Amino acid sequence: MAGRPRWSLSAVALVALLVLAGCSGLPTTDQQPSAPETTVENFSYPTGWSQDGITDLNSAMATHYDTVENASRTTRLVITNDDGNRTVVRTVDVDAGTGSIRFWDTTLGSYRYAYYSSEGVFEYNPATEEVERQPDENWTTADVALTAGLERPLRSLELNATTTITAEGTTAVRYAVTGITDPDSVPSDNASGYVTVSEAGYVASYDITRGNDEFTRQTTYNLSEFGDATVTRPSWLPDE
Repeated sequence: MAGRPRWSLSAVALVALLVLAGCSGLPTTDQQPSAPETTVENFSYPTGWSQDGITDLNSAMATHYDTVENASRTTRLVITNDDGNRTVVRTVDVDAGTGSIRFWDTTLGSYRYAYYSSEGVFEYNPATEEVERQPDENWTTADVALTAGLERPLRSLELNATTTITAEGTTAVRYAVTGITDPDSVPSDNASGYVTVSEAGYVASYDITRGNDEFTRQTTYNLSEFGDATVTRPSWLPDE
């Protein structure tokens, strides 16, 4: 009777390795190739911007406002001079049809809080705890959200795209402020800081210091809660 074939231990191990290798080497049909990393070279620059900075400030600002026009959001603008600082925080809730503006001025020692809703416009003075109803009944969220002077610190800036980051869940490019392109056209002759621009098209933030031998001004701006900001009735507003 023919004997049972014998397999050496080394042969069995070799077969097992080949089987495992074959299984692991099978192609997977559901695996997607990873997207290339976004860099300053392949970033999708919005209209008015490029890797070298601002190509057209008017176009850049138009792109910014077109992008944020119908979105709930909060913006914070702080202007710091040698004698103090002014802070303006604007929030609009497009879905609720409400808005708020908070204003601080350390030079004047004042603070104001305005609330906008279908009931009207109400302003609160925390120093006196007085609430006044303002006559502006035809306000819009666009009026409340508009950041006056947003473009001023960006004029004649020399910029260089240095890296990409994530801002409000979207890819953004970060520029380093390296100077002033045309010192004769603006009061300042030097500048430093950074500017962040979202791939969606809006200015996400900046921190810019400009000046000359006679003055220095720092301006910081930040847009947050893009699409998610809420404005509820403040506790200081009594029920009617």
